Amino acid sequence: MNCRERVLTALNLEEPDRVPCHTILIDANNVDEILGKPKITDFDTLEQVKRDNPENWPEEMSKLLEGVETSIFSRCVEAASAIGLDCMQVGIVPVEFFDNPGDERELMRDIFGRVWEARNNKGNFNPYYLYGTVNSPEKWKETKEAIEGPITEKYTTMVKKFYRRINKKHKDNIFVAVTNDLAGVFESASQGMGMAYYSRMLHKDPKHIKEVHEVIAQFTADCYNAYMDAGAELFVESGDLAYHTGPMMSPKKFYEVLLPAYRIITDAVHERGQKIVLHTDGHVTPLLDFVVDCGFDGLQSLEPTAGVDLAVVKKKVGDKLCLMGNIDVAHDLTYGTKEEVFNAVKYAIKTAGSGGGFIVSAANMHPHVKVQNLKWMVEATREFGNYPLSL
Repeated sequence: MNCRERVLTALNLEEPDRVPCHTILIDANNVDEILGKPKITDFDTLEQVKRDNPENWPEEMSKLLEGVETSIFSRCVEAASAIGLDCMQVGIVPVEFFDNPGDERELMRDIFGRVWEARNNKGNFNPYYLYGTVNSPEKWKETKEAIEGPITEKYTTMVKKFYRRINKKHKDNIFVAVTNDLAGVFESASQGMGMAYYSRMLHKDPKHIKEVHEVIAQFTADCYNAYMDAGAELFVESGDLAYHTGPMMSPKKFYEVLLPAYRIITDAVHERGQKIVLHTDGHVTPLLDFVVDCGFDGLQSLEPTAGVDLAVVKKKVGDKLCLMGNIDVAHDLTYGTKEEVFNAVKYAIKTAGSGGGFIVSAANMHPHVKVQNLKWMVEATREFGNYPLSL
């Protein structure tokens, strides 16, 4: 099987030739280690734009972001292919630079009202969420009108070109999925409003929260349809719904205010015969039924340090969801030895791989994950993951 066939077979809850291997991202510093550092970094470009356009550099830099993001994600996919992964995901982040006089940070804002700092990860942009600005009904009205207006047309046009360029270059070597990382429905709403205001409105006016989710979900569905026009077959909805101790709100509230929005997205993908997975960190076991009822085909992260018991998840929803993840990024892929990484992969495959429907995947990703440890994860998957399993 090739990478695409292997991943799609697992997503169909069947046994491929071997367990596929995936990560949600490879951070830019590790991409540079795998491929070599580019001659001109993201921050080199930013500094040059500032020198050439001291008065309107945010506008000029924002015009370059599509090309910058295409380059970043293309290199990410190339690095993933180079270390032997079967699947890597890409996705436009809907941000622009802006100038805040007196603030020396490199600031960006997205279409959902969030403000980000572009932190320097060895010359590469590393977005860091700062605060939300949609903290009144009036600001939401403005945001909604913008999202439902020209913004959707702008990004649906943009993502087609973005995906075609990357997939055309890499599709023979790796399966290229799509993610809305940093733009997932739940996080875009709660962070765009600010968690304090979001929580207050959740109890005061849950219909308002439901509307915010659904507007963002429709934007996402429109973008996903554009990606599918360009050939995309697999989507990863990004949204951290839980802390290490449990869900961020009760399962009942998730059903009330978020499930209808998620159904907008999953229905849009399924109407065209494609697959969609939910990524969420944290202790998600109480939300397993919710994930199934939202219509997702898979669940990614299964974070072991958050107390997620892979055996319990496999028993409860292994016949309904493709399970992806469970390889720890707090220790095993950061400080772990080869033996520790191999043991983690072996355990995950033995626990969740029987009968298919499992993809080895790092539970998350951050700049301190080691390239060598990722290579060990791939090596262990190929050693232990051949069907029929003999563990």
